[in-house]
Amino acid sequence: MIYVFDASFVGALIIPDEKNMQVGRLFGKIENEDEKHAPQLLWYEITNLFKNLFRRRRYTENEIMTFYHRLADFYFIVDAETGVEYSKKLLRLCNDYNLSSYDAAYLELAERKKAVLCTMDGNLRAAAKNYGVAVLR
Repeated sequence: MIYVFDASFVGALIIPDEKNMQVGRLFGKIENEDEKHAPQLLWYEITNLFKNLFRRRRYTENEIMTFYHRLADFYFIVDAETGVEYSKKLLRLCNDYNLSSYDAAYLELAERKKAVLCTMDGNLRAAAKNYGVAVLR
């Protein structure tokens, strides 16, 4: 199968005090040979998440570096779609489903790859359902 991961799901999977039993159970359904996709945006969001963890003194820099080691184990296929037409498609998704451009990027990738979307974001889950994109359950 093909999956697209967003930062809410990845964060809940790798950050110890945000670990979620449901996320772990859902991730357990994914096989090693399944394709794991993410837009390039995931790396910016994860970096921002880690920055905030450090800034709020929830984790040390060394602890955060171990999270990067866990991320490397996912072997994401990073999508680098860009351009005017792509941006226009994201804007339509934002307007049609009341999404941020960030969430629209995950939804667009999942639709384009015919993938299952892995997210913990309730608004994005609802948008995916209305758009006809499967969500990991």
